[in-house]
Amino acid sequence: MSDSNKELMQRIRELMEQQQPYLDSKLKLTDVATMLSTNRNAISSCINSQQGCSFSQFVNEYRVAYAQELMRRLPDMKIVEVWMQSGFSTETSFFRSFKAVTGMTPSEWKSATTD
Repeated sequence: MSDSNKELMQRIRELMEQQQPYLDSKLKLTDVATMLSTNRNAISSCINSQQGCSFSQFVNEYRVAYAQELMRRLPDMKIVEVWMQSGFSTETSFFRSFKAVTGMTPSEWKSATTD
């Protein structure tokens, strides 16, 4: 893998962790490209080659991690609040992504972590 791809991946990660653009449910590939002063193809191929997944899968992993953090910190928060605050546009996409990332539904995960 090329150093430029490694470097770009690091910049993408830093952007995600520091500015949390994934909390915007309307986040697009072009938005990330604009934030990093590059083009959408560079971002897309970098994520594909470095992470082995699509842009939306990559973003959803951050959203799921954020949702897990919310559920850990605020166990009484309603699931609808969790997915809305985590940047998902629909409950369906939240449940699908959560299960894809963790192998469990949000309620299964929640009870597994609180036992």
